[in-house]
Amino acid sequence: MINASEYQKMLESNRELIKEQIKELSDSEMLIQPPNGGNCMLWTLGHLTNNLLSILGFLGGEKPKGLADLSRFKRGSEPVLGPEPGLMTHTEIMAAYEVLHQAVLEKIALMTEAEFDVEIPTFQGLVRRGWMLFFMEFHHAYHIGQLELLRNLAGHTEKII
Repeated sequence: MINASEYQKMLESNRELIKEQIKELSDSEMLIQPPNGGNCMLWTLGHLTNNLLSILGFLGGEKPKGLADLSRFKRGSEPVLGPEPGLMTHTEIMAAYEVLHQAVLEKIALMTEAEFDVEIPTFQGLVRRGWMLFFMEFHHAYHIGQLELLRNLAGHTEKII
């Protein structure tokens, strides 16, 4: 079973990988579309940020006051196919990511192992909090892996990992 401190370490690693994958990319490069469908890097980055909001919810945390509206990037939302009125920039998305990342870390730091192990209601039904957080980590890692391919599409082909 994964414990709270291990989860924190995974979240820290995720954040560093994301920063490396988006480093030196422009907003226009973030909108490059995969050739056979899928989502651009900007949507993926926004979705990762929205994913942290879900993780915070599974931890029993509240949405931070003043957090940007991330609903454009929620599960099942339409792909971002190009510039849109009011579309967040990757800098704005990363600012929201940092706020949520810190809120998640702070919430986990206060949890006991017993609290990490309780059953909570989720879209999968009633499951252990640790299991749900593990599933969300898998989901997070899946999308972080997409960032490398999308970075390559933008012509940035150096090896990150």
